[in-house]
Amino acid sequence: MKKNKLLSLITALTFAFIIFGCQAGEDNRNYYEDQNSDTSYLNVDEHKNDEDHDETDNDHDEDHDDEHKDDEDHDGHDHDDEHKDDEDHDDEHKDDEDHDETDNDHEAENDENGHKDESIVSYEDYLSSIDNIVDPTNISWPRTIIINDKEIVISQKPERLATISLGHDEILFGITDSTQIVATTSFAQEEGSNIQVKSEGLPTISSDPETIIAQDPDIVFADPYASPELIDALEDFGIVVIQTQLNNSIDGRKNDVWLMSYITGNLVNAKYLVEKIDNNIQSLEKLITDQQNTKMKVITLSWWDAYWTAGSGSTEDSIIKLAGAINLSAENDVESNSTIDKELLISMDPEIILITQSVQWGGNDFYNDLLADDSLSSIQAIKNGYVYMVNPNWWGTLSYWNIKGSEQLAKILYDLEKIEGFRDF
Repeated sequence: MKKNKLLSLITALTFAFIIFGCQAGEDNRNYYEDQNSDTSYLNVDEHKNDEDHDETDNDHDEDHDDEHKDDEDHDGHDHDDEHKDDEDHDDEHKDDEDHDETDNDHEAENDENGHKDESIVSYEDYLSSIDNIVDPTNISWPRTIIINDKEIVISQKPERLATISLGHDEILFGITDSTQIVATTSFAQEEGSNIQVKSEGLPTISSDPETIIAQDPDIVFADPYASPELIDALEDFGIVVIQTQLNNSIDGRKNDVWLMSYITGNLVNAKYLVEKIDNNIQSLEKLITDQQNTKMKVITLSWWDAYWTAGSGSTEDSIIKLAGAINLSAENDVESNSTIDKELLISMDPEIILITQSVQWGGNDFYNDLLADDSLSSIQAIKNGYVYMVNPNWWGTLSYWNIKGSEQLAKILYDLEKIEGFRDF
């Protein structure tokens, strides 16, 4: 009996011990899970943050892509809004189309990276009238031109340009800048020059070949009057020299721009510049049509030991005509820039006299002497106070800048402060 009670007691104790052990194991498991559940939560949060970061990066990448793609947007709405904003922006500027369309066309010719791409536009119509260009349909490299009956092959876009002619300086700065131009004439950087600011700080060169060679240019532009010895010295050193005669007619001015831009690889800029030239010419022509006044009789005058005036075929002649006046010297059979005597000056009896001589070279003194000369007092221009000092940098240059001379004269003729539609270069 005692034995049975002992066995029952042992069995009960064993069962209780098992139950206690199981409960302890359950408690330990719960504690472990509780402790690790925080860690797991943190890990989940960190992973979630990583996902959020990745999503942010993806959104950023998609936003970046949206800047370059017109037909994609991650959210489906933001892009439409941005596109709408662009349309609104275009609408805001629609009233300025007269001035901005040219700029927009110019910008449209840039490639997707913002670089100017000549291949986007056909230039054959512009280049076909220039005899120097062998193949006006070719706007890739190499390009071939004929100068002074000599064929010149330009293998690639030149990186270093220089000129020994002020007119060429002015044209170059109309189609490119100091990233390609390595030197200019000293005249380009003189006070009051049309391109003084643009050329400031660049090395200046002269007819001394050593000053030119030191700048290591690929191409040097020169006028036809450059000395053969200079040309030979530069060519012997491997420098390509291109001599061109700059023109003073309207079409000639534009052809000069096109030829130099073809040689230097700046056709896109040339198109923009020529459009501005055409715009300014049209503004002057419209002004003249609207005025319907009798054309004034004008002469240019300067003094270099004699009276000098500009006749037919001169740069000044084209400037006067474009402004809507009569070049009285040309009407009296004066050709080019020539001297005249006092008797002819008096007999021509101009209504307006333009002093084209610079102040630095005695222009103001000549102006005062002219007004003080009693023998000239009967001339209409002197009697009525219509003698004007004009900007010699516009009247003596062989580049498109002489259109500014026409603007200046038109303001004098029609008593204007501003010519509608005329834009600065």
